[in-house]
Amino acid sequence: MSAVEVKVKDSLVSACINGVINGLIAYFEFRDQASIPISLDAISTNQVSVWGQAVTLTFGLGIILTIITSKVFISHIKKQNLTLKPGHTFPDTPAILKLAAFNAAILFGWFVTLAVIWTKWAGEVFVSATAAAVLVGLFAVVVTLVVEVRTKSQIIFIKNSIFDDAE
Repeated sequence: MSAVEVKVKDSLVSACINGVINGLIAYFEFRDQASIPISLDAISTNQVSVWGQAVTLTFGLGIILTIITSKVFISHIKKQNLTLKPGHTFPDTPAILKLAAFNAAILFGWFVTLAVIWTKWAGEVFVSATAAAVLVGLFAVVVTLVVEVRTKSQIIFIKNSIFDDAE
């Protein structure tokens, strides 16, 4: 039996596949427009932007990928009979849903913050539909890597309380 290790490189293939899929989806949404703004200097607008796509992508992917990754990873650990720390228990469905909401909230917050910073420093920059789709695909790669590594790490992590040894 071998110990479970979480490595970023183990998530690269799924991250790239996810990036291509989301990039293609974005391309089909952007393809009829001559230029797409990376960001808009407005809170409310009907126009689609790259950062707008990225922010919504983070929330949806954060939840969906956490649930899928946790189920697949737990199944993999059990099938391979990999060693974990003594007393380790796998998270139940409510714990996985809590982790999914937490991952989505963290990613959503970071991407909104980055979008605001981008808008502050770069302003409204317009790119082609292909460039916009590539950027959305790259955002999907980052989201997938973060979600998979965080989810796998949380599954194998045992929280030790300072009160466990108290009599």
